[in-house]
This record gives sequence, structure tokens and C-alpha cells, in this order.
Amino acid sequence: MVPVDTASTSRTGNLGAAILWCSASVAWAAIAGIASLVAGFVSGSTALVGFGLDSTLDGGASATLVWRFRREAHGQRPGDQLERRAARIVGILLLLVAAYLILRAVVALADHSGPSSSPVGLTLTAASVLVLPVLGSRKLRLAGPLGSQALRADGVLSVAGAALAAAALAGLALSTSLDLWWADSVAALLIAVTLAREGMLTLQSAKS
Repeated sequence: MVPVDTASTSRTGNLGAAILWCSASVAWAAIAGIASLVAGFVSGSTALVGFGLDSTLDGGASATLVWRFRREAHGQRPGDQLERRAARIVGILLLLVAAYLILRAVVALADHSGPSSSPVGLTLTAASVLVLPVLGSRKLRLAGPLGSQALRADGVLSVAGAALAAAALAGLALSTSLDLWWADSVAALLIAVTLAREGMLTLQSAKS
């Protein structure tokens, strides 16, 4: 009998799973990301815009990781080189989302402006609160066995998207029902801090 390389077989399976879940993130970003951006700009919700931007960039990061894992699966380049490149891209995307959220939230707080009601935004964010944690948890679970900081960061981006979706829901509800105009922007700032920290850690991992 030919001996089976268990470690190699396990990694091949994990690579396939990572490609599957990252591809699912790309598909969801195409559905929810752009639509949420439009709804957020129309309603003036910083958290909803942040969610849409996060989802769109999460799709871009996931697409980068699909490329990264497919190339490793076909043995075209060493995995560590692909990992560093993917980590740099994901890290930069995280920092871009964080910077935009901070700027938009600060402007909204300075102007004392809050979001208006958005039925489309409410529907998309409610669905995302259910979908994104599943995508994020699957990617985070695979990041350890694959030794991929880039995949971990992408998982965090998905989970943060769920948090932003929840924040957008809460912000819209509080601003329209209790007139707490600042709730949406404060929630966006808290998420931005988390994204900035994860982005810095991801870029540091790309240098090692």
C-alpha cells in the first residue's frame, strides 16, 4: 500500500474549504455590499455606509485569498510568499475602511446629523447579521490550521461587517425612535478602532 501523507491531505482539504468560504464571501459582497452603500448614502447612515464599504472590501479581500489559496493548491508559488502578499493587501483594505469610517463619523458628529429610515438598508443589514457571522467564523476556524494571518484578518473583516450591520440596525432604530442621532456614528467609530488594530497586526505579519 502507498502511505498516505495525512498532513498534506489535511492541508489540501483546508485549502479547498478556504477557497469555498472566501468565494461565498465574494458572492455575498456582490449582493449586499453595493446595495448597502447606495442605501447608506441615501439614508445618511454612517454605519450602513461603513457596512457596505466593509462588505465590498471584504469581497475584494476574499477574492485575493481565493487567488492565493488556489495558487498554493496548484503549487505555483511557495505559500509563505503568497501569504505575505495577501496579508499586505488585506491589511491595507482594513486600514482604508477604518480611516473612512472615522472621517465620516467625525463629520456626522460635528454636524449633529443622524440617519433616516431605510427599508432596503434594514433588510440588507438584518440578513447580513445572520450570514456574515457564519462566513467569518468559518474563515477564522480555517486560519489557524492554514497558518494564514491574511485569512484571519478577512474573517475579522466579515465579523466586523456583521457588527456594522447590527450597529446600522441599532443606529437607525435609535435615531428614528428615540432621536439619538449620535448612536450610528459612535457605533461606526468603535468598529473602526477594531479594524485599524487588525489592519496593523496584519501588515506586521506580512513583514515577518
